[in-house]
Amino acid sequence: NNYAMKNILLLILTSLFTAQILANTLHVGNGQQYISLSDAADNVQPGDTILFHNGAFSGGEFIADLQGNALNSIYILAETPGSVTIVGGNNAWQMSDAAYLHIEGFVFEQQTGNGFNMDDGGSYDTPSHHITFERCIFRNINATGNNDLLKLSGVNDFLITHCEFINGSAGGSGIDMVGCHRGIIEQNIYENLGSNAIQAKGGTQFLTIQRNYFKNCGQRSLNLGGSTGFEFFRP
Repeated sequence: NNYAMKNILLLILTSLFTAQILANTLHVGNGQQYISLSDAADNVQPGDTILFHNGAFSGGEFIADLQGNALNSIYILAETPGSVTIVGGNNAWQMSDAAYLHIEGFVFEQQTGNGFNMDDGGSYDTPSHHITFERCIFRNINATGNNDLLKLSGVNDFLITHCEFINGSAGGSGIDMVGCHRGIIEQNIYENLGSNAIQAKGGTQFLTIQRNYFKNCGQRSLNLGGSTGFEFFRP
C-alpha cells in the first residue's frame, strides 16, 4: 500500500543520505595525509574518494581487493584532470579483484610493461567488475613489445569513456582485453598505436564500441578475436 511504499522510500533516502555523510576524502600528495595510492587504499571505505593533488607520482603500485559496493563506489580522482601524472614502473598501477571503482582524470606514461593492469588475480571465478575509466590519458609507453596501454584480464561490467590512448608500443594495443564481459568503450581517442587500438580476445563478449576516433593505429583499429592460449580463456 501507499503507506508501506512511503516508508520504504524514506528508508532508502535515509540510507543514501547517511552514506554520503559518512563518506570521507583521502588526500594524496606532497604534504598530504597519504603519499601513494596503496597508502590510501589501506584506509578507504566504500563511498570514499581518494583525491590525488596535482603533481607527478611514481608508478609501480600493486593493489589487491580494492572494492566499493553496489550502493557506494570508491572514487579515485585527480584534483585537476590531466594534471596528475603516474610515471614509470612496470605498470603504473596493477589492480586485482577490484570492484565498484571510478578512476578519473589521470595521465599514465612511461611504463615499461603495460600502462595499467586491471585483472582478476588469476582466479577466473572472481573477476574485477563495475570499473569506470573516465577522462584518463594513457600515453608514451616505454616499451616496444606486446605491451598495452590498458590491459584488462577478467573484468566485467566496465566503462571506458572520454579517454586518450596515444603513442603505444610497436607490438601492443591501446586497450587489450582477455576474457572481459559487458563493457562499453565509447568516445575515446586512439592515435599512434602499434598492433591495434582495441583488441578483444580470450572469451571476451557483450561489448559496445561506439563513437571512438582512430588515427594511425597499426595493423588494425579493431581486432575482434586474436591468438590466446586456451588456459587464459574466461570462461
